[in-house]
Order: sequence, then structure tokens, then C-alpha cells
Amino acid sequence: MHSLATTFTLSRPVLLPLLSGGLTLALSNPFFAQGAGMTSPGTSRYSSSVHTSSGQTSRFTSEFNPGLGCVIDAVVDYADPGEGASGGDVSLRIFELNINAFIDPSAWAYVVVTSHELESLGLEEAAVAYIGFEGHSTLRAGRFFVDFGKQMQTHLEELRTLERPIVLREFLGDELGGTGVQYDTWFPAGDVPIRFSLGAFSNLFQAHEHGAEEPEPGGGTEPLVPSRKDLDEFSLTARLTGLMEAGERGTFQLGASLRHIPEFTFAYEADETLDRSGMANSVFGLDATYGWASDTGIQTFLGGLEVLAAAGDLAAAVDDPGDPGELVVQDDSAAGYYAYADYGWTQYDSAGMQYSRVEAPEDPDATLSELDLYATHHFTEFRRLRLGVTLADSDESGSETRVYLQFTNFFGSHAHGINW
Repeated sequence: MHSLATTFTLSRPVLLPLLSGGLTLALSNPFFAQGAGMTSPGTSRYSSSVHTSSGQTSRFTSEFNPGLGCVIDAVVDYADPGEGASGGDVSLRIFELNINAFIDPSAWAYVVVTSHELESLGLEEAAVAYIGFEGHSTLRAGRFFVDFGKQMQTHLEELRTLERPIVLREFLGDELGGTGVQYDTWFPAGDVPIRFSLGAFSNLFQAHEHGAEEPEPGGGTEPLVPSRKDLDEFSLTARLTGLMEAGERGTFQLGASLRHIPEFTFAYEADETLDRSGMANSVFGLDATYGWASDTGIQTFLGGLEVLAAAGDLAAAVDDPGDPGELVVQDDSAAGYYAYADYGWTQYDSAGMQYSRVEAPEDPDATLSELDLYATHHFTEFRRLRLGVTLADSDESGSETRVYLQFTNFFGSHAHGINW
């Protein structure tokens, strides 16, 4: 393995793909584990980054050859909830269409269109990344998943588990995508590469949860942001992270993330005139990730921990559901974490576990937890079969067990703007 100091002597076209967290991630990707160069542990093995796309064109020709790809993610599962009916289901959980290409030598664009649970198609990401700066900077604009921690940039079908950890779903949502701009850059600090990003977005509240039922009439509140806003009312994100060698075959990464929403309104879904404006909240995260690969790259280990805290106006409810008169806002703080370990003993087989626990934002005295156990087999680089079980527990709704078999097929080009 090259030392970090040696890595930084490489030219920009060679070094960027190694550091960008795409298909060259040896520690999280057994198929590419024998590649040289420094890598970021725990990033998706399937997505190429903004620096490794295909389809470059020329300003002097009408030829345009974008990379096209699709994902089909199907699940067979059986759930035994503590409350409610038990039963099995077969679902086409995700269909995803990817289109990506270089617009010119200094700008790259990608579009991701998805359908969840056979619902209508929706635009999940559509962004342009400008990489023509001096140094190692990127400016991205459009709609995209924000740079928070190690899992929120990743699409659901690329996760090691069926769903994101419950702490991420509670604090940030099933997916954290927004329309805005983001600047990120990296630089060497001695032998340690440091990367930071700053983003501003129009709205970082999740519109809905995939597969969730519609809210019952008269129940619940929703956060709303103004369609037109002053500069200090845009939602902000930030991340600072660094990589370092850990032994001869390991890489250690530390990171800190922020998502801040400075202005929004809680509105009662049954009557949006019943609201509370001037709300704000923030989510902070600290993450540590360790990745290791054997000399041959056949055996791999990945472990990590991410701790999150949410503070501010976290939730709201009506004072009396039968005769609502005002909204009562939960202005408090809540915390949670997830930890995981994944071991691959061949290029095709791995198993792992993940545990997550969180204080419920609407009631920090109540806790939610999930334990995921799973085994994964890759028939090829593009076909994956996973058998897993999720054990969930809630102070409010009791326990639930879900056993599932997940089949995922990637074909064609698969590119998202993932950063290390």
C-alpha cells in the first residue's frame, strides 16, 4: 500500500479517482481491493464519483454518449410486529434509472430517477458538478444527496443493510436530498488528507417516507419552509473529515457533520392555518470508520460508529386532538448512534451486524432501537443476494421482527456524486 505522502505526489487526474470514494474503494469493495492508492472506508462499492464518469463529449461535435444504467431491487420479507397484523410480502422495492456524462472537460452531470414500491417515477437527483478549479475543489448545483456522515450520500440499494440506521431516519429522514449548491475541496495536511464541504439548500425536510402510509385525517403536523427566503433562511450543511493510515493494510477516517435549518413553520395537517412559525433545529454528527484488507484483497473488514445529536424545535402536536386550539412545540434535544461491523471472507461473501439506538424526537424519554444481522453473496460484481433479519424495539409500539431476502441487480453505468 502506498504511503499517504507518496499518494499526494500523484498527478490530479490519477489522484482524484483514488480519493473520490467511487469504484476504486479497496477497503469497502472486495472486487477492487487489490488496487493501489489511498481509499476511504465504508463508501458505496457500486457508485462511481464525479471524477470517474463516462460519456465525455466535445464542443466541436454533436456527438453525445452519456452513461446509462438501471437498478432493480426486489425484496421478499416476513414481518411479525408486536402490534398489528403479521405477514409476508413480495415487492419491487426500488427501480432506478441513472444517466451521467461529462458535459465538457470541466463539468460533469448526472440524473437519478427512481420509483419506490411501484409508485410513480420521481426525480431523486439531478446535478451538475464543476471540477475546473485549480487544486482539488468541486462546485455542485442542482438536486442531490447532501454530504452528511458516511451513509446519507448513499442510495438505499447500495447500503449494507436493508434500511438506513433508525437514528438517521429519525433525525434526517429516509433520504437527505435538497436543491442547492455545495462546495467541497481537499488538501494535504502533512501525510493526512483533509476534506471539507459547505452547502446551502432551499429545503432539507423530507417530503415523505418511501412506503409510508398517508397520515390519518386530523393527525400530525408537518414542517414547512418559505418558498421565498432571505439569505439567512437557507438550510446549511457542513462536513469536515480526514483520512490516515492505520497499520500496513488499514485506513482510519474521522468526520464531523452539520445540518442546520434556520427558519421553518410547523403546520397542522388538518388545518394549516393552525401553525407555529420561527422554528429552527440542527443535527450534529461525529463519525469514525476503520477499513482493512488482506494482502491479497480477498479478506476485508469494515467497522464504524456514528453519534448524532438533534437540538432545537424537534416536533409539534396539537394540544387537544378532539378540539385543537394551538400547537405545542417540543423544543429539546435528542441523541442517538449506530455502530456496525462487516467481515468479508471471499470476494463474493460477507456478513455483518449493525445496531442503532435513538431518543425519539417527539419524546426524548422514549427510545427506539434496531439490530440488523445479515449475510451477503455477490454472484458477480453487479448481482447481489442478501439474507437478513431486523429486530426492532420501541417504547411506544413494542417489538418487531422482520426477515427478508433482498435481490439487487445493477446493469449499465451506475454513478452518483459520492465524496469520501
